Amino acid sequence: MAIVRTSVEDVDNLPPEQPIMVDSDAKDNAHAVLEIERWCRARGLARVRENYLRVVRTPGGDVRRAVAFRPGGDLAQEYGELLDEIDRHVSAQPPSSSSVDLRHGA
Repeated sequence: MAIVRTSVEDVDNLPPEQPIMVDSDAKDNAHAVLEIERWCRARGLARVRENYLRVVRTPGGDVRRAVAFRPGGDLAQEYGELLDEIDRHVSAQPPSSSSVDLRHGA
């Protein structure tokens, strides 16, 4: 699994609230969502909350595409707090075989 393409080359200098498309070659939707979430979070981006990512056919094979953006202003702080709350909630849950597989990218 990997992020295989983005619609903007210089992601680090993406202006606040400009959309970017992010493609993952993950084996299924759930893995793609988690992979893109992690990739976005590491770069200070937020993924638009789509439950099912669009599947796009490319010469290299099918990819799952998400839309992301860099939150600006108050939204950046609110989004950071939301991610922290999600992390606390997920960490408090007992692991199941499927969540363990997803957390470790199996």
